[in-house]
This record gives sequence, C-alpha cells and structure tokens, in this order.
Amino acid sequence: MGDCITISASVQVRAGPEEVFALVSDPPRKVRLNPNVRVLRVELEGGGRVGEGAVFYHRLAKGTRLIEYRSRCVRYAPPRLFEIRGETDPPFEVRVTVEPIPEGCRLTQEERLEVTPSLLDALEPAEAEGRPFWEALGLLALFPGSRRLASELRVHQRDRLARRLTRELQAWLDAIKAHLEGGDAAGQRHTA
Repeated sequence: MGDCITISASVQVRAGPEEVFALVSDPPRKVRLNPNVRVLRVELEGGGRVGEGAVFYHRLAKGTRLIEYRSRCVRYAPPRLFEIRGETDPPFEVRVTVEPIPEGCRLTQEERLEVTPSLLDALEPAEAEGRPFWEALGLLALFPGSRRLASELRVHQRDRLARRLTRELQAWLDAIKAHLEGGDAAGQRHTA
C-alpha cells in the first residue's frame, strides 16, 4: 500500500454558485478548461444526466502520455458539492465545493490519490532532469544498507509530485475563474 497525497486549491469567482456548480459538475465542460492536458474525449457514459452514479469516460493527453480512465460521481448536492472517484488502481477522489460569498463564490477542489512507488515513477515528468537517477532509485531497494536512503528519496519524490500537482490544479481553477468571469480565450484551445 502506498502513501496518500492530498492536494487542494481555491479561487474566488465573481459568479453565482449555481453557474459555477453547473460548470464544475459537468466533467466534459470542466476538463476542456484544464491548461495541463489536451482533451481527446470526455463523455457521460450511457447518456442521461449528471448525478450520483453517473460514469464518465476520460481520454486525455499530457505531453506524450495518453491518460485514459473512468470516474464515477459518488456525491452530487447542487449547488455546493460534487465528488467523483476514479475507477483506477489505485483509485483517486476529487471533491469540489462551491461556497457562496458576498462577491460571488469560493470554488475549492481537493484531490486525494494513493501513490505507490510505481505510480510515483510513472507520474514523473517525461522530460525530468535526472531521470536516470530516479530509475536507479528502484535498484537501491535491492541493497539492505540503501533501503533507508531509498525511502527518504521516495518521500522527496512524493512531496515534489504534490507540489507540481497543486500548481497544476491552481492553474486549472484559475482558468475556470477566467472563463466564468468572461476573460477566457484559453478554454477554447483545449477542445478536440
């Protein structure tokens, strides 16, 4: 069993909670605003409406990497809460809350992901400097005297991943804010 990473980001949006919730609870619309990926396909499986039990198919590209998975809505409470769980191994959870404030609303997204050593390695940026070093990290576990060093390096790798994912999440929420406040041209370039 791996360690868990929990990341979170928030933005204040000058728009009503109903409008914000309508966007963030619609994964096909929301993901098109993510500046970190190129959307190949995102759809609600089986048609129907968004709500608890709805399943979404995602096919995205990040750099040269293809990302494909399904997610299921596990909580749907308009206009304040939308939660999904990735049908992946290991699974991930995403909780989106919309909180009214005098200037509009506060949009917060929290993501929780279990990270195994193999997943940490897979999530390393393809162009990461020192990639051979991280590949050699796996070999350290074979030598009893190096296991503590390998463990400490994994903690560093996990923390670095959490910082990168938090930056990417903040950029996504900033793009959603810009779109909802009428200043977004970027959301259009990510459609496929």
